[in-house]
Amino acid sequence: MAVSPESKRKGPGGWLTEVGRSFFPSMGAKEWRDTLRGDAAPRPNPRMRVHTNSFWYHIRPRSLPEEATAWYYTMGLGWMSFFFFVLESITGLILMVYYSPSPNEAYETMLKIMNDVPLGGLMRNVHRLGAHFMVAVVILHMLRTYFTASYKAPRQFIWFTGVILLFMTLLLSFSGYLLPWDQLAFWAVTIGSSMADAAPGVGPAIGSLLRGGAEIGAGALLRFYLLHIFMLPMLTIILISVHYYAVRKQEISPIHELFTNKKPTKRKIPFLPDQVFFELAVIMILSFAFIFINNFFWDAKLESHANALETPQHTKAPWYFFWLQGMLKLGDKIVWGLGIAGIVFGALFLLPYIDRNPSRRFVDRKFALVGGIVSLIVFVVVSYGGLPEFGIQKVGSNELAVEYVPVEGEGMIAEVPFDKLPNEKVVYHLYYDATKDAYVEGEFGINQERSAPGFDIAQLTPETRELLSHLKHDVQYWAEFDQRFRRPFVTLTIEPWLYGQETEGELQVAAPFIRQKRATLEMRWTTIEEVRTKDANGVETAELVESVGEDGQPLFSTYIQSKYINRNSIVEVGHTAPPQ
Repeated sequence: MAVSPESKRKGPGGWLTEVGRSFFPSMGAKEWRDTLRGDAAPRPNPRMRVHTNSFWYHIRPRSLPEEATAWYYTMGLGWMSFFFFVLESITGLILMVYYSPSPNEAYETMLKIMNDVPLGGLMRNVHRLGAHFMVAVVILHMLRTYFTASYKAPRQFIWFTGVILLFMTLLLSFSGYLLPWDQLAFWAVTIGSSMADAAPGVGPAIGSLLRGGAEIGAGALLRFYLLHIFMLPMLTIILISVHYYAVRKQEISPIHELFTNKKPTKRKIPFLPDQVFFELAVIMILSFAFIFINNFFWDAKLESHANALETPQHTKAPWYFFWLQGMLKLGDKIVWGLGIAGIVFGALFLLPYIDRNPSRRFVDRKFALVGGIVSLIVFVVVSYGGLPEFGIQKVGSNELAVEYVPVEGEGMIAEVPFDKLPNEKVVYHLYYDATKDAYVEGEFGINQERSAPGFDIAQLTPETRELLSHLKHDVQYWAEFDQRFRRPFVTLTIEPWLYGQETEGELQVAAPFIRQKRATLEMRWTTIEEVRTKDANGVETAELVESVGEDGQPLFSTYIQSKYINRNSIVEVGHTAPPQ
């Protein structure tokens, strides 16, 4: 054990004091004497002073290397990841006060948060959008670390814990996806949890443990809720602490190692006041920007109540799982959904140990950089393949209904401001024959049943005219794209609609009425059948022909769907129900 020159000058007593302090921090002869006499211990406790000082200096030292604070290098992505984690924790705690994890109450509490709780809708918007930003920032942070080779020795453990934190971030976001208990969340989690069943051996047990039974229900909602608010956040906090400790111990990889002729800088940035004031300014700017965006431009939409008996069209996972959904379209879900995904995460974990090149310079890592760019392109392409519109056979009538009057979601008609839609009944007929490349528009007017010939479309609002223009374009597209959607005759009706709500203990005549608008899309097209024939050589060919009835007339298929629009609804009380 090394002995300081000062203790040597003090003789054996100084040496004993030095040895004692090595085993009992800050406890010298005076402190021991005071303790044995029962005198009051000094504050702060000398035994803890060295630990507390070391702890705080480790987290926030008196000065930081300039390279560690250069946003042009790190872009502050690690710092912003933690910022969004704190933001999610704060807004999540507020939402927890009003949320009830029960299938009978979860959806109603979400409606209460959005409509009745002061600033509840804003808190939910911030929480939902913050989750998307947190996933995106963590992914960008990993990409920055890879392309600057910051995972190389001696920082392998930092990368290892970072990959775990990426996985935890995805789990946190996915576990919260079910909590609104709407159709979008229900079916996205149903698809995600079914992948666990595909795991060989333990798959069914894991799936049953996640769901709490054979299907998504009360057990699954409670499990996802506890994972989201307790287990996963606690594990994430522990991992963030370990990750940050490793970063502070090894320090951020210096930027001069990336270039051949760049010299290292020894300049230090004082923590107080430079870094503190800078971070406070960034926190205020990000918070203000986030509140502004969520209050004016972003709305976390809530679909209809979860219904296991009705599967909405175009069910999709969150955007950060599009790559996984895209791989499932390539083939067997065990191979592509579990095997390939497992290999990808395994390669990420082992990357610092697979890459044996000690140099961080760009010129020495051409293969790694090209491989990273190619992998990123493949990731984007596979994610694009995960979109609901890709790789799925589409039917023109279904696509038009989903786009304009969907059962779930708003659709293009509901996106038009409520007061910009017609206040009187409007009927719009559109016929398109792809073989003649011609439109026939007619019977367009207000209060059509009472006849209003010669009504000019220009009398409608610009928003409604743009809507009809989109419909005209889409009908043409699907008539040409889908050979089974032949010669469509489309009718769009927009009309006022009064929905009577009977109040408890009162007669219907005294009930309030909610003023709505109803959009009905009716489509009729020629029924098509496939006829197979063989030529003289026995070669079979298939041809789509129009179906005809016994009377020789063409047969038609029909599709009708309505959408009720109640945004900015007006509640009126009357003694009789107004005519509809």
